[in-house]
Amino acid sequence: MSKRRRKRRIRTALQKIARKGFRGYPVATVAYYGPDDQFASKVAVGIMLQKDGDVAFLERWFSQKKDVRTDPTIVQEIVAFISQHQARSVAMTDGIIGCPHEEGIDYPEGKSCPQCPYWAGHETTRPPEVRTVMGCAWYRAEQWDRLREVAVDRDKLAETHAEWVASAEESLREMRKTGIHADKVEVDVEELLAWCKARDLKVDSGARAQYAAEMLHQRLPGSRQ
Repeated sequence: MSKRRRKRRIRTALQKIARKGFRGYPVATVAYYGPDDQFASKVAVGIMLQKDGDVAFLERWFSQKKDVRTDPTIVQEIVAFISQHQARSVAMTDGIIGCPHEEGIDYPEGKSCPQCPYWAGHETTRPPEVRTVMGCAWYRAEQWDRLREVAVDRDKLAETHAEWVASAEESLREMRKTGIHADKVEVDVEELLAWCKARDLKVDSGARAQYAAEMLHQRLPGSRQ
């Protein structure tokens, strides 16, 4: 089998999943980034558990030698990640949507990335038509220890509030790049705990996402309180 055909088969394995269309939640979003529109050096995969929920899981893969779209190891790991979280639908970009570096971290906000001159003045490829408005649970610093105390998945939470904020802000940037609008929803931990107890839910990532989605829905125009 030629190298070109092998790459096509590798890439098609993931595309086949995306071509099945929307089959409900959880939804996986797959977005590619690179120094130009020909070579993808980064892929970000997010898992949304429900409509209007936040991205509960986010993973990234990088490669400077092989295009991440055709790297067999990376593609297999992406498929495994999507399968692990039982995603029923996959939204995937057709092409590379922009620079792999982080605005505000790798280069100043409002400026062009010095490492990727190709993208200066270029409009990026449109992301998949996922126009979900999500609620991103946001916690106050003084309540962070309390959240870790009541959460059953505390081992997956950052030890400090500052570490969590840095990670959460990065996740928000990734979501914006994929065309997903996320609103910060301030969460009172005691109210979250009472909400979970009333529904016999464990305080885990899924419950927190569901709670944030419900709080966001209540504050949207036309919603019933």
